[in-house]
Parts: sequence; C-alpha cells; structure tokens
Amino acid sequence: MNHPAAASAAPRVNSLVDAVFVLSVRSFADRIAHIRAEMARHGIAFEFIFDFDANAIPDDLVEWRFGPSDMKRAHMSLVLKHLRTWELMRSRDLGVALVLEDDAVLADDFAAGLAEAMAEARALTGPWCLYLGRGNNQHVGARGGAALAPAGPLPATDALVFNRAAADARLACLERHPIARPADWLIRETDAAAGVPHYWLRRPLVEQGSMNGRFDSVLDGKRRMRGRWYAWLRYRWDFWWKRLRQDLGLR
Repeated sequence: MNHPAAASAAPRVNSLVDAVFVLSVRSFADRIAHIRAEMARHGIAFEFIFDFDANAIPDDLVEWRFGPSDMKRAHMSLVLKHLRTWELMRSRDLGVALVLEDDAVLADDFAAGLAEAMAEARALTGPWCLYLGRGNNQHVGARGGAALAPAGPLPATDALVFNRAAADARLACLERHPIARPADWLIRETDAAAGVPHYWLRRPLVEQGSMNGRFDSVLDGKRRMRGRWYAWLRYRWDFWWKRLRQDLGLR
C-alpha cells in the first residue's frame, strides 16, 4: 500500500543517489512522454541514455563487444545502454546510481521506499545491486521488517540501484568475456561471476509498463503478439495468485 503522507515527507530521490539514468530510444515518443511525467511527478532530475539505439550501433562495436548468439540488435542496444551507465559511473566518479528503463511505473511513495532501502544499503560493504521492481510478479513482496530482502539473482533490469564497486566489477568482467546474453541474463551471470550480490526490496517500488499492459513489449515477440489486454489481465492475475499463495504459506 502506498502512503501519500509519508511520500510528501520523504527526501528527494536525487539526494539518495549520485545519478539517475533512464534508458530509452529516441523514436519511442510514448515511452519518453511517460517517463518524463513519472520523473516530474516525483521531482526527480535525470539523464536519458539514448546512445546505442538499435539502428545506430556500429558493426565494429558489435564485432568487438559481442560473441556468437541469437541476440537481435534491439537486445544488443539495451545491453549497451546499461553498459554505458557503468562507464559513466567510472568516468564521473559516481558512488551510487539509479537506472530505470523507460517503461518504469513508480509507486506513489517511491522516494520514501527508496530512502528506507538506501538506509540499509549504505551499511553494505563491497559491491551490491538492488532490484526495485516486481519482475513480472516473480516478486510481489516479502514478509519482514527490513527494507532489503537477500534473494536470488534479479529477474529483470527495469529498475536497479547499484554502487560504483558493482559497475567496476562488471566492466572488468566484460573486458575478459564477450557478450552473448540479453541484459537481464548478462547482469545475472556477470554479477555472479564478479561477486556482486543482489537484493530485492521487501516492498517493490516499480512496475514494468511492458509487463502490466501499459506498453507493447519491444523485446518479447510473444507478449507483443498476445497484445496489451492479455498482458494487463495476466499481470494482475499473476499478482493476485502469487500473493494469495504467499498469504497461505504455499510455495
């Protein structure tokens, strides 16, 4: 449940992290308008990452960065945009970054929830990464008083907070290995190899618009073929069913 009163008293998001990056594509007018409105609603200053749109990735960069795979240019584009945020953290000497994809839908009390999570994250040592979303309802919340829930690898890349040590570890790993996975798989596998632990929030703060029916999926052809009404209904059914099983103590 959201708490508007708590949200109004929460610190500004930009005081909790050193940078906010939004990954988007120059031609995605509807998503750009959506995320601009979300950022304005929460008073968040941010920077778009438009580099490496799918139609503008040089062939020599593909040959250098990517190994053999069945990835399409759209998948490569998202990978490179995420990678760009890690490079910016290094070049600008940033300590902590919030990275959102352009279909992110933020909870009304996003700032308050993020403040709780960051209060605990600041006590972590070494590299770390927080997943703020639901991962298509793979995570609908967890019991407990702490804001962070130690969990398995992140299920998606729509809303992440991570520190400079995590960015450096990823870049170092990719200097030794070509990329052959889309963004979610890549970050899971790279972080596992580099020793970057993942934490989920006990109360997720972000929904993914391409999962909940707000937008057509760009990367998942099956979801795009089924349509947004199907996504809308399936998302809400999955949330209700998983929450019910959780409340009943079932796996």
